[in-house]
Amino acid sequence: MGRVKTSYPRIQHLLVPLDFSGKSRQALRYAVPIAQKFFAKITLIHVVQPDQHANARADLLVADRIRQKDVSLKRLEELATQLVPRGRRGGNLVRFGRPADAILDAINTLAVDLVVMTTHARTGLNRFFMGSTAERVMRHASCPVLSIRRH
Repeated sequence: MGRVKTSYPRIQHLLVPLDFSGKSRQALRYAVPIAQKFFAKITLIHVVQPDQHANARADLLVADRIRQKDVSLKRLEELATQLVPRGRRGGNLVRFGRPADAILDAINTLAVDLVVMTTHARTGLNRFFMGSTAERVMRHASCPVLSIRRH
């Protein structure tokens, strides 16, 4: 019988999506030790969803997006400083659009090796109508996704 060759995956870059809820930070409890073990970098991403009811002028929308991006980047930097060791920080991103699409785009753009994210654990009709960001990311990501159920 032949021996199975065991090799560890090469994990150099983790992506951790955060929605700024206390529960989404749970993903960092898993991502940080993984990053330390593999000497990998962690990039934090926050996705700002478009306001479906916005009927404002285009110049006001641009100004609001700039403000939202600045506020979100500041919050990501605060979280990174508090929760991610200095040598493991890979950067912070703010994207606009549907969360799953923005996360998938970041995975491909940044050559991410592992995504660590929390789930909302929606079930039934709520999941059917709202969809699941984590589920879409898991189905379409070009890398493994570690899904952490919020508790």
